[in-house]
Amino acid sequence: MNYQQKNMTRAEYEDFLSVASGEKPAELVLKKVSYLDVFTNQFRKGDIAIAYGTFAGIGKYQGKKEIDMTGKTIVPGFIDAHIHIESTTVIPEIFAKEALKHGTTAILTDPHEIANVMGVDGINLMLEATEELPLDVFFMVPSCVPSCEFDESATSIMAQDMVPLFKNKRVRGIAEVMDVNSVVSRKKDVLDKTYAAIENGSRIDGHAPAVTGNQLMAYAAAGVLSDHECTYLDEAMEKLGLGLWIMIREGTAAQNLEALIDLCKEPYASHSMFCTDDRHINDIMDDGHIDNIIRKAIKLGADPAIAFKMAAYTAGDYIGLRDRGAIVPGFLADFVVLNDVETVDIHSVYKEGNELTDDYLETHCRSTISPELKAKAMDSFHMPEITVQMLNVEKEIPVLGIVDGQLYTTREGMAKEIDVEADILKAVVVERHKNTGHVGVGFIHGYGLKNGAIVTSVAHDSHNIIAIGTSDEDIAAGINALKDMNGGALVYSDGKVQAAYSMPVAGLMSSESAKNAKERLVEIHEAAYAAGVRKGIDPFMTLSFTALPVIPALRITTLGVVDVEEWKISK
Repeated sequence: MNYQQKNMTRAEYEDFLSVASGEKPAELVLKKVSYLDVFTNQFRKGDIAIAYGTFAGIGKYQGKKEIDMTGKTIVPGFIDAHIHIESTTVIPEIFAKEALKHGTTAILTDPHEIANVMGVDGINLMLEATEELPLDVFFMVPSCVPSCEFDESATSIMAQDMVPLFKNKRVRGIAEVMDVNSVVSRKKDVLDKTYAAIENGSRIDGHAPAVTGNQLMAYAAAGVLSDHECTYLDEAMEKLGLGLWIMIREGTAAQNLEALIDLCKEPYASHSMFCTDDRHINDIMDDGHIDNIIRKAIKLGADPAIAFKMAAYTAGDYIGLRDRGAIVPGFLADFVVLNDVETVDIHSVYKEGNELTDDYLETHCRSTISPELKAKAMDSFHMPEITVQMLNVEKEIPVLGIVDGQLYTTREGMAKEIDVEADILKAVVVERHKNTGHVGVGFIHGYGLKNGAIVTSVAHDSHNIIAIGTSDEDIAAGINALKDMNGGALVYSDGKVQAAYSMPVAGLMSSESAKNAKERLVEIHEAAYAAGVRKGIDPFMTLSFTALPVIPALRITTLGVVDVEEWKISK
């Protein structure tokens, strides 16, 4: 029984059954339609009856409203199994409009980006911002704020902070547990969180890049149920063999589908699903959301029926949503109408039996947020002016290498100074939450910048300011310019800001329209590539992840270069 049925009165419940039995006309009937049966992995044909926002029956039905669907195919609405809305760069209502247009009708989000900036207040802001949206937004409570001992966020979220949030009906568990070392070594504060989830009967999402052997055994034994960090097939197979669900990620910076395409067939598909994790709004608008992943999977040889099932029913099954992801009686009437299955050409999208027209989305994608939370989100920069002297390097330090389409980095030797010709650039991370003045310095190879500096306050996951540049002067000037505009991203060279995208909501999101946000993103990307950044990487998303100290091999934080494999600050 889905939540729609639970909310029906006894009379409505009986009326719904009379529609299902064919005794009464349905509110809406889709006539002569091809539809996906996710339980047999086949496309079938029939009339589909909808009442009370719910599928009532399939076969021969009459309706108060009937739509001839000859030549069309319907599939269940898509579900993103793991996403950070903040990483789209726009506020939830703007993201929701675009995601819904691409067939995504539900998501499971981890608000740990804003939680690192605002703590529990950030989570509450996102809960408020998504409460009234037509997109169903479910939550995992951030488990790693900060991500680990080498990171500096605005605050810390402990087990006692998480437990009250479990009472919210949209909260499904705790989000990606990134600090694998602390789980395996049984650190009290981390196990307090995982055990609190177990006591509450909640899910525990994982984040275990390249974790294997006994370390993976202990991680799985702790109650972790999933992983979205697999970059090669053997890694995914080992985790599947331990019962972990695999989320195949295709985001803006990290793209793992091609390496994991063999999971898009049985028996693996029933325990695998799709997610975007971190995807810019312009990429969603241009190429799609979950529909983009399905389209790529089919091009790579996946059976369309299985790909659509993974994008809907399997993800819903993992999340514990027993009322969506399938076109059967009693499930929510969330579905996508396709002109063509192979190309995932979307004709229209329906949510609880309502067609999501542009007018509908404009009217219904609206949020109400408490004034005090709004004010706090707009006041998130507490840091000094940065000087060139603060960026000095006194001895050689490790150089991290960027890998196209992946989040992991490589070891590229040692350096003490910038060498633009050799593509050795200085990168700095500046603490912006507590005015500590901490500045971590490192070097990056493989980025390609030839002139100036790239700066952003989107620096996973603590979201301090990260900058990379060809001179200390440009780096310092760019950081100060970003602070003055209250966060976002910019390109600085020749003594001025060449292009900028303001994201003043916690330094992570813009409230501009999707169209304007896309224009700003295009402008800063074009400026970055014009300054020499390699076309094989996203200048901003790639840079932002070099600050996340839980992914091998090297990272840069406010405390310096972190050797993730040795689990120490490089001296």
